[in-house]
This record gives sequence, C-alpha cells and structure tokens, in this order.
Amino acid sequence: MMEFSRRRLLKTTGLVGTALLSGGLAGAAFSRIAAASVADDPLYAAAKKEGKLTLYWGSYEQQTMEEIRDAFKAKYPGIDVNLLRQASQTVYTRLRMELQNGVYECDSLGTTNLLHYTELKKVGALASFEPADAVNLPDAFRNLDPDMMYHVGAISLTSINYAPRKVSAPPTSWQALLEDQWHGKITTGSPASSGDVANWVVAIRRKYGDDFLRAFGKQKPKVGQSNVDTVTDILSGERVVGSGAPFSYTLTQKAAGNPIDVVAPSDDAILNLGVTGVLAKAPHPNAARLFTNFLYSKEVSQILQKNFWPTLRKDVAWAEGRSLDQLKWYRNTGDDLGPEVAEGIAKWKELVR
Repeated sequence: MMEFSRRRLLKTTGLVGTALLSGGLAGAAFSRIAAASVADDPLYAAAKKEGKLTLYWGSYEQQTMEEIRDAFKAKYPGIDVNLLRQASQTVYTRLRMELQNGVYECDSLGTTNLLHYTELKKVGALASFEPADAVNLPDAFRNLDPDMMYHVGAISLTSINYAPRKVSAPPTSWQALLEDQWHGKITTGSPASSGDVANWVVAIRRKYGDDFLRAFGKQKPKVGQSNVDTVTDILSGERVVGSGAPFSYTLTQKAAGNPIDVVAPSDDAILNLGVTGVLAKAPHPNAARLFTNFLYSKEVSQILQKNFWPTLRKDVAWAEGRSLDQLKWYRNTGDDLGPEVAEGIAKWKELVR
C-alpha cells in the first residue's frame, strides 16, 4: 500500500508540474493537491495516530532545529513535537542512561558522532528503516549503514572563526593557530562533549600528531563544550579566534549582522556527518520514521540553505553558491574511528585540558 501511495504521489506531482508549466493550475490548486497527497501518505496516517514525536538532537544549532521542527509540524499537523536540543554527547549520555533504566522516551536521535550509532546498533537499540527520499542525498553520503539502522542527518564543516573588528589578518590554517600572537586569544569546544570537535581532533592528530595538541594546549585556549561556544565567546568579546568552529552557524551570525566571520583553512576544513536513527523501542516509531524521511525534503534543505548549512538534497544549492567542490576539505574514514576518538579525547584531556 505504501509503495502504491508513493507512486501515486509521484504521478500526481508530475501531472501538477506539467499543468503549472502550461499555466493550467493556480498556486492555490497546487497547494490543495499537495496537501491531499500528504494526507494520503499511510506513514503519516500511522504517525498521526501516535500524535507525538520526541527528538533528542545534537546536530544543527537551536534555531535551525526549531525551524525544521516547525516545518515538520506545518506539513504534518496533528503530531506534537518535543525537541531536546543539546550537545551531542549530552543527549547521547541521557539516552544511554534512560535505556539502561528501561525508560523509553526518545523516538529519534540526531548527533554528530557516528560512534553513538555503531554502539547502539551493537546492543540492538536501533530500528531498521529505509527512508524513500534519501535518494536525493548526494551520492557520497547515501547508504551510511548497509542495514539501514542509521542515516545522514546533517553535513557539517569545522573551520576557524574570528572577530573581524579585532583581527585584521586571521589565521588561515590550523598550523597558524599555534603562532605566538594567538596565545590566550583562542576559544574552542571539547571533544568530550561535541562530536564535531572530536572529529576535528581525530583529523588534526592524523595530520600533525600529538605535537599539535601539545602546542595548542600551550596557547591556553578557553575550552567550552559545543563548538557553538566559539561563536558565543567571540561575540561576547572573551576571545577573538575560534578553533574547531562551526562554519555554517558562524555564517548565520555574520548574515544577521553580528561581528564575526569564518575562514576555511588552507589545510582543509574538516567535514563531519551528523547521523540520525530511529530507536528500536521508540514510543512513536512511525512519527520517527516520518521525520527521518522529512529530513530529505525540499522544505528542510531550503531551511538549511537559508541558515548556511550544506543541504541534504542534490537539487537544492547551498547558500551563496557554495559547494563542496569549492572548498578544501577532509573527512575521517576507516573502521577504527572508535579507538581513535577515545584516544583523541584522552590526549586532549592530557595536553589541552
């Protein structure tokens, strides 16, 4: 039945698109047909019966996640959404404690640490689901898990940000952060709390070894939790340069008129994939599946575009014409990322804080 509905939706959409091109339907008529198609979706019908959805989310900053939540509620009325948006490790730690105590509140988890999902998969805590609209993802990021237990929920870039009113010539590489002029002026997140920062630490150790962390620690950086803290510290004036910083959120703040800017390091921005999965004992599993598929809709990628995030669809461009092809970037790959992340966090605590 579900496959039939998808085919009918595609057929209807194609007919409507043809009519619009020929001037045969008004926008209001198109909206009514689109709404009818959504109403015919059996997954939505099942999710609407559940009536609720609880998201534990560490990917994206608060504003973007709230906009995604609101767009979901607008498209699928009748489903109340409870959003817990905190640092990735914070929401994951809460989830693991709940699972250990037999508490099942979370429906959908979204964090910036792939290891969370490999661990949950090992203990049978994830449900298999193949979102139909994931075909719109860039090819390189599709089929993250062969068993369809987790999927790409975000694409993030880690970079350097700075206060342009106080820094006329910002560091343009990771190595430049080690120059004497930045002593006591750097802010950063913690790999123990942020998946993006943990991913950055793994990449830095692969590139430059522990000598970089040792020298970085001597710079006396202010260490927060999330990489979003670098933006907060720069805007408050506590620091002037951010390391392991969020590329997209920094650009969002710049666009809002705040005195902050970003640098894509010459020795590679670090690309990390935010991941999402439906919990095996989710109290609202159909709503969780509906939300997962919604992440690959045009509505979500248009929100991401507006907020300067890499989009999740091939047919929706990034903001300001950016693309991965225009940036130098590096992504950690390999089967032993778990031990590397653990070792990186331990070295960070030893050498940085």
